[in-house]
Amino acid sequence: MTADKIDVTIRIHKAESGRLGEIVDVLKSRGLQQVESHERFMIVNGSVSPDAIDALRTVKGVASVRTDTIYKAQAR
Repeated sequence: MTADKIDVTIRIHKAESGRLGEIVDVLKSRGLQQVESHERFMIVNGSVSPDAIDALRTVKGVASVRTDTIYKAQAR
């Protein structure tokens, strides 16, 4: 059974702003998909297999990787 992809928010060190495109390419090579990068905020959003999160954290320039929480309304 394969694990579902989870949504993540990746914060990039501000000092690495000139390398954002390069960092995104490395993140993609480590499994990040559906990538949206926001240079103004130095944030990259995407989805990844849960077992690849640690690989994303080791990319040079990455400050943090956070899994996004999805809230669902309860049925009444």
